[in-house]
Amino acid sequence: MSNKQTINSEAEMTFGEHLDEIRKILIRVSMVFAVLCIVLFAYKGIVLDILFAPIREAFPTNQLFNWLATVMGSDVLRIHPENVELFNNKMAGQFLLHIKSSIVGSFIIAFPYLIWELWLFVKPALPPQQQRQSIRYVIETPIWFLLGISFGYFIISPLAINFLGNYSVSDQISNIIDVSSFMTTVMSVSFAGGIAFQLPLLIRLLASMGIITSEGMRQYRRVAVAALLIFAAIITPPDVVSQVLIFIPCYALYEYGIGIAAKIEARRAKEEAAYQAKMEAEKARKAKEEAEKAEQQKSQEAEENTAEQDNHDSDTDEPSEIEEESETTLDEQTEVDSNESETEDYEARELRRSYEQAADPAGTSDPEREVVYEVVKDDHTEPYNDVVSELDREVTDTEPKA
Repeated sequence: MSNKQTINSEAEMTFGEHLDEIRKILIRVSMVFAVLCIVLFAYKGIVLDILFAPIREAFPTNQLFNWLATVMGSDVLRIHPENVELFNNKMAGQFLLHIKSSIVGSFIIAFPYLIWELWLFVKPALPPQQQRQSIRYVIETPIWFLLGISFGYFIISPLAINFLGNYSVSDQISNIIDVSSFMTTVMSVSFAGGIAFQLPLLIRLLASMGIITSEGMRQYRRVAVAALLIFAAIITPPDVVSQVLIFIPCYALYEYGIGIAAKIEARRAKEEAAYQAKMEAEKARKAKEEAEKAEQQKSQEAEENTAEQDNHDSDTDEPSEIEEESETTLDEQTEVDSNESETEDYEARELRRSYEQAADPAGTSDPEREVVYEVVKDDHTEPYNDVVSELDREVTDTEPKA
């Protein structure tokens, strides 16, 4: 479990770590495979019954074709498995047959687990979206493989055995089939069906990657027919019947793959159209936002210009605070000057009165008045020089002349 968590959690590993992980996978797969081989080897009756079932009358396919032959009144479709005789001409032939059947059965049973381990190894290197998409292939690959195995075992095997086992070029030659040849035929056509049934998954993968298209598959249909015939000849025993029996489902799966590719293209076109519509809507939204922003900015600038114009008109009609303060200061200064002038006039009058009192109107000398005069004269300030000078002149004029 810890190894699986390591694979899932680490997206990047060194080359040595990859080799170590592959070694762990091989060990786990080998252990599962070995356990299955031991179990199947122990239950050889079940394995061999499955292997030799196509030459028995009770085999489902044999009963089906015999029923069709009876209904249609034609012996062409009738299967005669009782005419097939098997023999062994090697000392260890049956023992090797036992081991080989156990190995093949173990591989078929362990195939889903093998695909799962391979997916866990590749998963960290895939983006999250491809990881989700790859789960479908992990599930469908074993299913299609088992379907192909079943098709080869239940359909192709009995038909191939009936045709080849009963085929005769002369009455002087009887068919006594070696058991190893029989087992090879059954296993070959069964595995051929399992491989052939992977074709829809391969087409889906290539179509998803954009490598092939449904139109291209239709255009090169003849080339595909030739390729499928060669493929059937490679994976089946060297007989025409087996090749034809494998080719027919392969071609049907090819046509089915054309439909799969068409659906993928339609879905991709729909997604691209939706994406384009989304981009156009996003572009329109941004353009609308920019227009609204520009309109709002223009309106704001107009409001600011209007406010500035109003402020300018208000400044023109009403005196500013500075002018008001200047006028207030001027009024205060004028008031202060007036008060100072009044104070000077009052002091000048008082000085004149005191000075007149100090003078002798009769022209006689009064020491006390002279003292007062001198005191008043010494106490006068500069603003009153003119008054004092005038009083001095008056006093001089009133003094007796010698």
